[in-house]
Amino acid sequence: MHLRGIGYAFAASLMFGLGAVLAKLVGSEIDAALVAFLDLAAGGLLLIVCLAFTRNAAFFHHLSEFKRTDWINLFLLACPCTSLPLLLIVAGFARSSALEGGFLLQLNGVAAMIFALLLLGERIRLRQSLGILLLLLGSTLVVLKGTQGGAWGSGGLGDLMILAGAIGLGFGFIPAKRLTQRIETLPLTALRLLLGACTVLPFLAFQFLVGAHSLLWQPTLITLWVTLPVYILTNFCLGYLSQQEGLNLLKAWEIAAIMQTVPLFSTVFALLLLHDTMTPIQAVGGLIAVLGGIVVSLSNKTLTPAVPVGIAHLEEVPGKDHAHPDS
Repeated sequence: MHLRGIGYAFAASLMFGLGAVLAKLVGSEIDAALVAFLDLAAGGLLLIVCLAFTRNAAFFHHLSEFKRTDWINLFLLACPCTSLPLLLIVAGFARSSALEGGFLLQLNGVAAMIFALLLLGERIRLRQSLGILLLLLGSTLVVLKGTQGGAWGSGGLGDLMILAGAIGLGFGFIPAKRLTQRIETLPLTALRLLLGACTVLPFLAFQFLVGAHSLLWQPTLITLWVTLPVYILTNFCLGYLSQQEGLNLLKAWEIAAIMQTVPLFSTVFALLLLHDTMTPIQAVGGLIAVLGGIVVSLSNKTLTPAVPVGIAHLEEVPGKDHAHPDS
C-alpha cells in the first residue's frame, strides 16, 4: 500500500511537471482568469461525467453526511488552495520561464511539510529539516537567474506570483488530508474543481466590468484544441486525482516530499517543448534542490502506514468507531 501511494505521488509529480510547461504556453495567449475558469470547470465536469458512470448515488449520500467543518475544509481546498493559486501561477508563468516556475512550484512541498508539522501534528526529523533548507537554497539560486543579472522586473513579479501560488497549494494538503476519511477521491476532486471554478467567476466579472477589451484572448488553434485540453486532462483530472489518492495512503508530508521531483519533470518538458536553457548557477541550484528533495524522501527510514489524522467532527458520524491511535 505504501508503494502504491508512492506511485500515485510520482504520477502527480509527472502531471504537474508537464503542467508547468503547459501553463507557460497557455498563459501567454489566454488571460489567467479565463484559463483558471476553463481548467477548473472543464476538469470538474469531466470528473462528474466519470462519476455518473460509477457511483452517482453515493456521491450525494456523502454530501448529506457533511458537517459544518467538512464544508469549511472543502471551501478552503477549492478557493484559497486551488482557484486562487491557479490564478497566480498562470499569471506568473506568463511573466516568468517554465524552468524557474517549475522549480518555484516545488516550494509547495516545503509549505505542505511545514503546515503538516504545525496543523496535522506530523513529525519531521532533523535530516528532513536539512533537506528543506537545501530545497530553499536551490530554489533561491534558480531565481537569481545566474549570469542574466539580478534585475527584478516583470520576471521577478512572475516569480513572486508563482511562489505565492505554491504556498497556497501547499496549504491545500491540510484540508485535502482531513477530507480523505469523509469522501472518496473522485467526488472530492470533482467538488474541488467545480467549487473552485465558481470562486473564479467574480474575478472574471470584475475584469469584464472594468474593461473586457483588457482580457487576453489570442489562442492559436494548437493552443485551443491541443495544449489547453491536455493541460485540463493531465493536471486537473489525472494530477489532482493521483495526489488525492496518494493522500489516502501516505502522510501529507510524505506526499509533499516525493513531489519535490516536480522540477525534474518540468525541466525535461521545458527543454524538450520550449527549448529553454539553463545558466550554470540555475543548474547548480536545481541539483541542490533535487538533492534536498531526496534527503527529505529518504530520511523516513521507518515506513509506517499512514494513519488518518484525528478530526473532532469525525466522531459525529453515526455507526463508525473512530478510535485514534497513539501518536
